[in-house]
Amino acid sequence: MVELTADQIAKQGKVSGKAWGILAVTYLASFCAPLCQFKIPPLASWLFPAFHGALDSVTFGTLMSAIAVIGVVLAFPAAFIARRMGLKNVILLSVACLGAGSAVGGLTSDLNVLMASRLLEGVGIGLIGVAAPSCVTIWFPERKRGLALGIWATWVPVGSVVAFNSAPAIAGALGYQAVFFVIAAVCAVAFLLFALVYKMPPGATGDMGVEGTFKESLKYCKNRRIWILGAVFFLFAFTTIGIMNTYYNTFLETQLGFGAQTASSLSSIIMLLSLIVAPLTGFVSDRLPLGRKYLVGLVMMGMLFLTGWCMFYTGPGAVAVMWFVIVLQGVGGGMCGGSLRPMAPMLMRNTAMGATMAMAIMQFCQNLGSTLGSPVFGALQEAIGWDMAGIVLQIPAYVIAFVLCLFILPRGKNVKTLDDVPAEEAWPRGF
Repeated sequence: MVELTADQIAKQGKVSGKAWGILAVTYLASFCAPLCQFKIPPLASWLFPAFHGALDSVTFGTLMSAIAVIGVVLAFPAAFIARRMGLKNVILLSVACLGAGSAVGGLTSDLNVLMASRLLEGVGIGLIGVAAPSCVTIWFPERKRGLALGIWATWVPVGSVVAFNSAPAIAGALGYQAVFFVIAAVCAVAFLLFALVYKMPPGATGDMGVEGTFKESLKYCKNRRIWILGAVFFLFAFTTIGIMNTYYNTFLETQLGFGAQTASSLSSIIMLLSLIVAPLTGFVSDRLPLGRKYLVGLVMMGMLFLTGWCMFYTGPGAVAVMWFVIVLQGVGGGMCGGSLRPMAPMLMRNTAMGATMAMAIMQFCQNLGSTLGSPVFGALQEAIGWDMAGIVLQIPAYVIAFVLCLFILPRGKNVKTLDDVPAEEAWPRGF
């Protein structure tokens, strides 16, 4: 049977069984990344005593931000690395780094080696998020690529939920090192399946829309709107990934008295809600005119602002306040994924390279925010306590982000263009 070329696949109306198989192995490879990234927060109760006082709140935060540091470094060159190595080789390298990093982390009792293992995992996370979407879309017809990417886009929240719920259970039964080894084994399985199943369709280049040199690509960074959106993502990552995702389950355990498993499961509800809300927000945003899409960002930041006041509250009714925070954080995080992130390629829509650089700017800003958020909060929390540290860092961040959301897109019910491009062309349905 003659295989269809990449161009023929793009024009098909039906998705082949092979395409679904490609999506499955790519999803499993991607799923390994959040497993590695988010195994640390739910293991706080085991890691602090295991490292005999060498681990404090700041260093604990650095274990999370170490991964994001590599994301900052790789944000712009990752697409060029993928073009040079090929998509399949990049994914295999990514999963190998994730598995090796997790295995080294499980074997060591030295904090410096554990930190180095997190940097190695960061290489895997930084590359896989760039290469995996192209691995998927190249096998799907153009009209079905939105569905394929929508399924693939659940890799982070699903992986986070699994990590937060499984890590304490495994650690409680077998020790925290077992968590590292189990994740390394999952990475090994993902590596083998991807190596055996994945291949490029005939005629596919897999260049991810990267044209010219890295230096030439920097011209796309002059777009003012993309940096405003990037600043919003920086502040969102600083607070949500750097503070909430890293420390909230530890707060629930140490300050509100929940067990390690329960605290992690409660924290994972936030990611689960985000998984549900993201596509719903995209659906709503789709139906708003161009000049009203900014309202979604304002509502999101308004909800997150409320959580900033009370995220680490321990007074009367603390459990009720906890549920308030969990719900609003989950909804707010989902709104970001469903409305703000898809804006990036639309703001630089002229070429495939422009869209690629837009996502690179998003990765850079997001990783920079989470790199700084975790250690800064850890230091401030030790100095002034949980509640005040949360207020001092989160409230200004959400206020600034709220204001910035007013300037990402033009505002007004009669807006007809985005930077001189007709609205219907600048913002196609589905984004």
